[in-house]
Amino acid sequence: MTISAKRMAVLHEHVRAENAHDIDALIGGMTPDCFNDVVGAPEPFVGPAQTAERYRKHWEGFPDFTVRVRRILCADESCVVTENEWRGTHLGTFMGWPATGKPVRMRAIVVWHFKGDALWGETIFFDNASLLKQIGAQIEIPPPTGPMEPAAFTLDDVTLLGHGTAFKRIRGGERQDPMSDPMS
Repeated sequence: MTISAKRMAVLHEHVRAENAHDIDALIGGMTPDCFNDVVGAPEPFVGPAQTAERYRKHWEGFPDFTVRVRRILCADESCVVTENEWRGTHLGTFMGWPATGKPVRMRAIVVWHFKGDALWGETIFFDNASLLKQIGAQIEIPPPTGPMEPAAFTLDDVTLLGHGTAFKRIRGGERQDPMSDPMS
């Protein structure tokens, strides 16, 4: 795994800007078609305005927000994957949850997407349930309205393989039967 000095400098500056809450440096260090995809959010934040808004909302919820890269897990020609840890105190509304004043410490996996050595965007994976528990959120789960039965599928069901029509749209073209021999 080799990461260019330029990419390492870009990542270092991005994390510095994120910790300083310096939106101009943060967005200025990304491509004009940048994005921020927080897994679990309804849609990715695309473009400088939406990406900046995502960071601002995070900082509003956690005004003392800081992040650090704990380690680099892997890298290839288009991305770097890191294990990160962010901390902050829930002093403002975040994801619709009003401030609780509680400290939060979250670990996350971040896929940093590059176009050449320029930072294109991030895909962030973190445990939303852990976040909600740390801020003391109360989630009401309604009782079942009918009989509860186990799910009736197997892992090789065609509807589960390749994510159905969404996979077809992304890959373009017809889906091949995953159980057929691709060499025949």
